[in-house]
Amino acid sequence: MRHPADITPLTFLDYPKKAACILWYTGCNLRCPYCYNPELVLRQYGGRDEISFLEERRGFLDAVVLSGGECTLNPDILELCRTIKGMGYLVKIDTNGSNPEVVQALADEKLIDYVAVDNKMPSRRSWHLPGGALLFDRFCATLRVLQQHALPHEVRTTVHPALLDEADILRMIHETHAQGYRDTYYLQLFFHDDPQMKTLGNMPPPERRYDRRLLDETSPLKIGYRNFPEDRFKY
Repeated sequence: MRHPADITPLTFLDYPKKAACILWYTGCNLRCPYCYNPELVLRQYGGRDEISFLEERRGFLDAVVLSGGECTLNPDILELCRTIKGMGYLVKIDTNGSNPEVVQALADEKLIDYVAVDNKMPSRRSWHLPGGALLFDRFCATLRVLQQHALPHEVRTTVHPALLDEADILRMIHETHAQGYRDTYYLQLFFHDDPQMKTLGNMPPPERRYDRRLLDETSPLKIGYRNFPEDRFKY
């Protein structure tokens, strides 16, 4: 079984209203410039024993979050989730939505309880995945799987003004709304003030604020803002 490269032993932020851990798996089919886990994206191995860790945490943790990288690329994900569910844990996956078939298989076996899906960019700028498929089309297919199975899920976008402006964000929200999504759409601001922090694209901190009033007044969905502390900006 492919093991995670690292384990976050406790989080109250990554699974709604649950005490969870995060298993960080390597490998990804995207190269997002703001990605702060380049060592996970570029590596193809891990060495942490997640099963022994979870055995020791029974009765203390409620849930397990599978992240990365892109956790749906793990060829052992179904076996892994069967094991985790058999231990009594809830399972959440963080995914870029590029593997709807894997999400379908997990949902069919009732192996996942919550899904966070990243929407990367507007359809007109969608990346071509290995093999030629458009990421936006795969994202929409993943959303349909979640809706058909009535699985709790959220859609989120990491934003940076140098990559996505307000018009881009609103287009993405409207496109997601058109796919039948009716819950909160989360915007996660890329921001860091640690000069030692490395990202795949060496992204600098944002140089301007987003116009949140424009976003809120024009969006067909409620927007949830994450990591938007306005007083951290310097102009």
